[in-house]
Amino acid sequence: MTEGPQSPPREMKSVCMSELELLTWRKIPFGLKSGGHISIPKIRPSNDGILVAMRKFDHIAYNKEKKTLDVGAGVLWRDVYKYLEQFQADRAPGVVGGDPLVGVSGWILGGGYSLQTNRFGLGIDNIVGFRVLLPGAKSACNVSQEENPELFKALKGGGHNFGIITQFTLRVHDHAPRTKPIVSFEFPESASSIVKNVLVDLIQAETPPELVFVVAFRHDLKNGELKVKGSCYSKLFLASYLFLDAPETRDLVRFFFNGRNQSPGSDEDRSMSLAEAYEAFSLRHLPVSLETLQTGSHFVHLDASLEIGGITLNSGDLIERHLFTGREGTEIDRSLLTTFTAGNKTVVMEKPPDARGRMACIMVSTYTRTLIDEAEKQAKNLASLMKDHQGIRVSFEIWPFHKDAFNGISRGDTAWPHEQGKVFGPLVGWFDWSGKDNDNFWLKEITKALKELRKVALKEKCTTENMPMYLNITLEDTPVKDIYRDHYEKLKSLRRKYDQNNVMGLAAGFVIDINEA
Repeated sequence: MTEGPQSPPREMKSVCMSELELLTWRKIPFGLKSGGHISIPKIRPSNDGILVAMRKFDHIAYNKEKKTLDVGAGVLWRDVYKYLEQFQADRAPGVVGGDPLVGVSGWILGGGYSLQTNRFGLGIDNIVGFRVLLPGAKSACNVSQEENPELFKALKGGGHNFGIITQFTLRVHDHAPRTKPIVSFEFPESASSIVKNVLVDLIQAETPPELVFVVAFRHDLKNGELKVKGSCYSKLFLASYLFLDAPETRDLVRFFFNGRNQSPGSDEDRSMSLAEAYEAFSLRHLPVSLETLQTGSHFVHLDASLEIGGITLNSGDLIERHLFTGREGTEIDRSLLTTFTAGNKTVVMEKPPDARGRMACIMVSTYTRTLIDEAEKQAKNLASLMKDHQGIRVSFEIWPFHKDAFNGISRGDTAWPHEQGKVFGPLVGWFDWSGKDNDNFWLKEITKALKELRKVALKEKCTTENMPMYLNITLEDTPVKDIYRDHYEKLKSLRRKYDQNNVMGLAAGFVIDINEA
């Protein structure tokens, strides 16, 4: 029994096939767009190329008997979560997915770290099938462990190396659509040492896989003034680990529950939807917390009315009006505003002029106090450059994963290397600035900071020389070989087998070069 919309119409698949044939014949460079979330220019085609948008592949269908979910390559995760809301049974279906505003395709094909990784692994570990249009093929084909297992493994984390994927079939988990609430709070720089001590204790303790926690060292530049903040995000499950006798731990508990009616261990708000959890979590790089949504930087809370730079607006004005005039005569064009949701709240963002930015990371298997200190130090170093180079925000995030997160995964099961007993994940950096003229400066400084972080991580035995880079949040100059490591040569051989005319070599992004010796 299948519930919901079915696969895309045959004519849609034919259009995609015709486009691929044209690209092959004319040797036209191209890029593939799902959600458009990745910030690096490398994934976009050159000026003489074309961008193939997958948004028409927007079907979602749940198969109750097989416990699978078919998802088109043009779907955002928010569409998946909204679709799953209709199933309210005790064993309601859920999937391992990403941030609601991120596209399903790009997130999965790069690996897919998520709030559910501790329990269910990466996104690629939860794929049971693909529909893919291979170069030179007359139609899309099914790929699974039963049908073409060699290609099935190559597509799991293999990016766009082997063809255009039009559909993913995902494993469904019972009870996965709901999760412990995300608790978020900001702490002053003076409390940094307390937070780091507790963080190290949690990393070293035998915590359950349901526990997810992230600490960010964040610096925002607002009206020429540098704001230094820390943020902590955790499942509420963390509360039971905070009630220890140490005074600094009691201080941290007060940070968590300051201003909240809820006390640790209460039954109030014991769960939230995965979409709400992600929306709370996605605020980690914004200068506003889910609990307060106070005016800050370019963000304000939209309730019955709101203020932007002294301008009071009603909710309906965002739809009806194009230009707003404030009490001081200030005017803001609606095109300069954008909105996003956080839980059941709506927030308006005033876009910074010519906003630029990158996400980047180093890969680590664990964290020590020394490495965490270095992340805080590198955030401060980069923040000191913001005033002179139109910086907007700098943040480094500590995001540990459970030691059992990759359980059940054997070496060679996927294109992107990971296996049971060797868990690792990204130490994530977020960087925002204004002005194209500042790009080279910031990319150089970000690279320098990442090198220093990696040097410390190696010394602390938190990483290795050959740990795979994470495609989804790596800088554009990362060699493709550093993403696939020991799997690189085999994947190159498979590329030659399935793409003899090197059609996917025309694609933008981290594509394996089949002409390489």
